[in-house]
Amino acid sequence: MNETPSRSTPSPAARLIFISLLAVLVAGCSTLAAHVLHALIGGITQLAFFGKFSTEWAPADDHTRGAWVIVIPALGGGLIALMARYGSRAIIGHGIPEVMQQVLANRSRITPRVALLKPLSSAISIGTGGPYGAEGPVIATGGAVGSLLGQALAMTASERKILLSAGAAAAMTAIFGSPVAATLLAVELLLFELRARSLIPVAIAAASAQALRFIWGEHAALFPLAPPENLGAPGSSLLIFACIGICAGVLAVVANHAVHQAEKGFARLPVHWMWCPVIGGLFVGLIGCWEPRVFGAGYDVIGALLTGNLPLSVVALVCGLKLVVWIVSLGSGTSGGTLAPMLVVGGGLGALVAAIFNALSISEISPGLAALAGMVAFFAGGSRAFFASIVLGVEITQQAGVLWPVATAATASLAMAHVLSARSLMTTPVEQRGVRVPMEFDADVFAHVTVARVMEKKPGTVSVRMKVAALADRIGANDPGVCHHTALLVTDEQGALVGIITRRDLLAAIERGEADEELGTVMTRDLLCAYPDEALHDAIERMHAHDVGRLPVVSRANPRELLGYLGRAAVLSARRLRWQENNQTEPGWFTRRPPSDTGPQA
Repeated sequence: MNETPSRSTPSPAARLIFISLLAVLVAGCSTLAAHVLHALIGGITQLAFFGKFSTEWAPADDHTRGAWVIVIPALGGGLIALMARYGSRAIIGHGIPEVMQQVLANRSRITPRVALLKPLSSAISIGTGGPYGAEGPVIATGGAVGSLLGQALAMTASERKILLSAGAAAAMTAIFGSPVAATLLAVELLLFELRARSLIPVAIAAASAQALRFIWGEHAALFPLAPPENLGAPGSSLLIFACIGICAGVLAVVANHAVHQAEKGFARLPVHWMWCPVIGGLFVGLIGCWEPRVFGAGYDVIGALLTGNLPLSVVALVCGLKLVVWIVSLGSGTSGGTLAPMLVVGGGLGALVAAIFNALSISEISPGLAALAGMVAFFAGGSRAFFASIVLGVEITQQAGVLWPVATAATASLAMAHVLSARSLMTTPVEQRGVRVPMEFDADVFAHVTVARVMEKKPGTVSVRMKVAALADRIGANDPGVCHHTALLVTDEQGALVGIITRRDLLAAIERGEADEELGTVMTRDLLCAYPDEALHDAIERMHAHDVGRLPVVSRANPRELLGYLGRAAVLSARRLRWQENNQTEPGWFTRRPPSDTGPQA
């Protein structure tokens, strides 16, 4: 007989409602935290570059510090090094990989210290001119809010992961106004699954954050694009978008490799690691003194690229230098996000590739649309968050007409990056710490295979009247009829299933002096069973819940009608079925040979 769950255990539906309600609370707290972080970045920028006490965001290229601007990023790097040394080294990095590591290796637990120091260090880094965006720190901050609530309440690690992802999606939505992209980003980089129990709370959190943006009057697109009449993209432009994507995919792999090499270079310096962020900051300051548009998030540069207001020479200079200082600074071990610099660099790449095609008169597209395609493609190739990158391009511009161009570029970029490297900018830092990151959504084979497909259909049985000593003698003689499994199914004279006996049960009976007893007196009668038409996943869940290694398979209509035996070997055979589907080539129409006629000739 199967055990029934306790009445006090909440149903999955009730638990989903509870987690969804908590996701709304997390969305509110994450939205507030994201705006506080955003204001803090603006305040540090104003103080560092303009000597003002204000939280209004302003581009650092209009600074009033003169040549002293060189030391500002170095001072920021020094502060971050002190926080890492005396606080937690977990604050180093660009946000999303650190959250991914907590999900994969720490059961979605973010400590309160890191939850406080990470956004503070990122605000200092960006505010003092670090070439980063706010999205990584914002996502990390929202994820920390969800994680802390999940640790405060009694819940599973999976539910805590959902709340962490809900906080991350809500925080990203609060700043960028991209609820769908934020939900997809959480699915692709944090949840690593696409199931209703996780998707619904995360989507609710993102939608709640977007509603709060509307309540506060933030309706406009984050980055306005050219007017719709200038977004024309003829069919011949497919080649341009594909080439933008290919170039972006190659650049994403090169940038990832360059960051890794920069980290190695800083590690080889004959100085204490705390000096590395300072040295990286000095490099940023030197380049920024010459071209101050490399400082900070560069949202003004992104806007100019999308409206096509920058000359190509400026695009090449600013975006090229942004890529260099971003690689060096990230390799030095500071804190900040990668989305904004990826948008700057990718936008510049897209504009330059389109300009080449326009000059050759092959096809002509809007510079802003080409820049957007480059932004999306570089983000897709660098993060491997394919769907999130495409939708992000639509949501930040509020232009649905850009969907197919950016999707084309993102597809080409992802394909090229996948061919060239198995790692991305998001996964490399995590895997360097020994944590494996899932790169593909793979359907659970156990959920798609029935018990009947893998069970042993004619299991060996023993009679309920058999003596304990007789069965022990047969096992000792290696009788193949009783040695195939460590547990044997027991049937009565009519062949009906009445129990199960393991070798442990048999030894215990002999030790108690019951060798002459029948198996019916020492076997287990209260059976856990499986059914041939149920998913293998459900049977495995039952085995795990009760810590058993095998289940008799019986008819639903008659629990005593034995149909099969499900053991560990049968469970593992489901993996063999998946391997066969993925690796065994089946003959096609043109490769099949007609059956030979071996019969007698007439």
